Amino acid sequence: AGKSLATIAGSKTDALIAALVNYEVTEIDAAVTAGKITAAQATSMKTNLQTRVTKEVNSVGGRGHRDNDHGMAPKIPAPSNSSSN
Repeated sequence: AGKSLATIAGSKTDALIAALVNYEVTEIDAAVTAGKITAAQATSMKTNLQTRVTKEVNSVGGRGHRDNDHGMAPKIPAPSNSSSN
């Protein structure tokens, strides 16, 4: 049995959640700026982000590295090449 990040963070759990949400939002916004995703995709990815991060922080064992998913937010899709050069 492991410990949740919330258990490890103790009284700093809210700050941990805020920092993780902020990080994910920054990454999503950077993907929009880089043209990797649309603003609509970003909005969708940010939906319920606080809830998802909170659930992850409170879970014991977490998601780990299953399916090579190292982050908490949905994977940002690769840009599509609609024109050939």
